[in-house]
Amino acid sequence: MLPMKREKDDSIYPYFDNLPEPLTTQILLQLPINTLLICRCVCTNWKMLISEPRFAKLHFQQSPTCFMIRPCDVNDSLVSRTMYLLECDPQKFQIGCNNHVKLAPIFKLPLRDTKFKNKKRDNNPLHYKFLIANSCNGLLCLCHPYKGNPSVICNPITGEFIRLPKPTTVTPPSSYKGIDLFRLSPSSLRIEPIVAFGFQPKTNEYKVIKLCVINVRRHMNPSFQRLTLQIHTLGTPSWRNVEVDHPIFISSLTHATSVNGTLHWIRFGRWQVSILCFNFESERLQSFPSAHVFEKNEILDKGRISMGELRGFLYICDASSPHGITMWIMKNYGIGESWTKVYNIDTFLSNDLSSHIGSYWPVKHFEEGAALLSYHSSNCFIFYEPGKYGFKVFRIHGIHQSKYFQLIPHIPSLISLKDVVKGDNVE
Repeated sequence: MLPMKREKDDSIYPYFDNLPEPLTTQILLQLPINTLLICRCVCTNWKMLISEPRFAKLHFQQSPTCFMIRPCDVNDSLVSRTMYLLECDPQKFQIGCNNHVKLAPIFKLPLRDTKFKNKKRDNNPLHYKFLIANSCNGLLCLCHPYKGNPSVICNPITGEFIRLPKPTTVTPPSSYKGIDLFRLSPSSLRIEPIVAFGFQPKTNEYKVIKLCVINVRRHMNPSFQRLTLQIHTLGTPSWRNVEVDHPIFISSLTHATSVNGTLHWIRFGRWQVSILCFNFESERLQSFPSAHVFEKNEILDKGRISMGELRGFLYICDASSPHGITMWIMKNYGIGESWTKVYNIDTFLSNDLSSHIGSYWPVKHFEEGAALLSYHSSNCFIFYEPGKYGFKVFRIHGIHQSKYFQLIPHIPSLISLKDVVKGDNVE
């Protein structure tokens, strides 16, 4: 009797696999990346559909910003290739729900040295270690841990990666104002590499830049600075030099962010903070209209301020004040007057927040526009609802033997590197 009942049920409730393909596609496009990875294993038809380049592009276009989280320890001796993907589901962060966030899917970064691939154990952490420069369109730019050279572009979701050619070695000038630079002590001459990765929409090309800041110090003061810039287009065999005529002094550049075919950094100078940008079309390094937060007459703590992209907009998040967290969004790209204060989260009365030191990362605006999920660099999230319950702190669980995390804003993508990079050197 059971087979007869099942046959009757099948006629009333058709299999999901029997749905028209356009309808199946629309249903699958609504799923987060974690669920799609599971759906690929359900049947051959689903696997073929999800693996199509067209489906991957459509899914990426509507995917929200998530985070890749990489565990590390205090002195960075414990090197991890492990990456955790955190998808921002609003239901996980409602007031009154559990105060813990558990990280689930695990992805692996490629080995820095492939000859150790088949070894069960290796005591040298540098064989595994990559620094992560930034993320762009679902791809990560990975750098050599000490030399700072960009080495690999990878898609952590698909596991594909491409190794980059080595940039030209940067050498300082031999002399400056009659000073023989080669005779200076190593502490007086410092070369700092800055790497970033971005996308040029007009040419549909991905590009990596390496900016070297050459500093000469005399009597503990920086007396000379020179900038060199190299650029590499993914799929080409070499790097090329770009002239830099930018006169602004750079102490450090942080939070590389690719928006509108332009790379942006927060620039810390001698006495001020501003935004520096590099446009891939004009290939010029220049100043960018800064948020009002930089107009304050005070030195901002670089560990308390962050910049990124949220729903296509450039944002600044400032936690330098002990009384709260302020977020600014540039509503009209390139127009300084369009910087708008979106949120001001008062944390003065919260022991949970005032006890932490570090930057905050805006993650997502929810549909109602009244809630903001912000990540704190000390391993917790903040769910904020103005006018309702205020904010609530969520702790991260699920990572063992690690006290600190590297957080990378990332839009997960199923797009194959073979579909976006010229050549056949994708591994």
